[in-house]
Amino acid sequence: MEFKHDSWEFVARFGKLSRDMLAAMLDQSSDCVKILDPEGRIEFINRLGRSSMEIDEFATVAARRWDELWPEESREAVRAAIDAAQAGRPARFEAFCPTAKGRPKWWDVSVTPVRDDERGLFAILAVSRDVTDRHRAMESLTAMAHEMRHRLRNAYAVSGAIALASGREDEPHREFAAQLAQRLNSLSAVQSSLIEPTGGASLATVVGQMVEAFDATGTIRIEPMPEIELDEQTVRLLGLVLGELITNSMKHGALSAGEPASLGASHDAGRLTLVWREAALAGEPRSAWAAGEGSGHRLLRRLARAHGGAFTFALGAGGVEARLETIAAR
Repeated sequence: MEFKHDSWEFVARFGKLSRDMLAAMLDQSSDCVKILDPEGRIEFINRLGRSSMEIDEFATVAARRWDELWPEESREAVRAAIDAAQAGRPARFEAFCPTAKGRPKWWDVSVTPVRDDERGLFAILAVSRDVTDRHRAMESLTAMAHEMRHRLRNAYAVSGAIALASGREDEPHREFAAQLAQRLNSLSAVQSSLIEPTGGASLATVVGQMVEAFDATGTIRIEPMPEIELDEQTVRLLGLVLGELITNSMKHGALSAGEPASLGASHDAGRLTLVWREAALAGEPRSAWAAGEGSGHRLLRRLARAHGGAFTFALGAGGVEARLETIAAR
């Protein structure tokens, strides 16, 4: 008989599945499959599920509430998923739960209500996939990234100390060495903000520290910043863009002539817009950067696109306006 991919045809030919047949089918799954009653109590766990959870005897967990098998830190997510299923909605979450013998594991869990026209909700299907290896790999990468950040922050500090020591031995360059050390310390402060457990920093903090690193005289005016937190990726993008804007203005633009510049920002519908403005210098632009061309602009446009945004640079009679638009991830 030709098999048709139709659920009604399947029911017509095989009738309602017996418990033994259903158990045999679920035992073939490579995931931990559980069937709960409408109240969230355990009625069935497939063979691989019992093995992965290191449950020697099903009787030790039979009829227990599923959320009771999870540690306290994960129970809120489990209860929310059960509540969703009872309301007829599927749910999904990731959470930590050790095995019955205490082995630490992380799980990616899908929870689905099982209903029919006669009984309404008569079971809850919970499918858990072991994602412990992925979490361990992420933890390892995170630890490595934190170590690299600490090393970079220490490198800034050492470089600043060397600059100060060199300035003390060379009177004509003492002031320059002090300014260089201050800028390195400010960059170190930006880097330190990324070492916090949240992995990000406020927009006002990042902008203030970056500007302070380059503008000891206060020539750059910072407008009020939106009160938002930025993730690490956005912080790095802003650091690169601001560093490029300020450095090139000091070489070729308004800051090189002691003219002021301003920096403002807005946040709307999850998107952050950063606007840099400075006065136009008299005469022809002195570089490809000041004309809105060159490799620096191409780099910033590529970086912005990679973050789901855009970078534009306009030179007119009223001055220069550079605009960065990107996704505010937090």
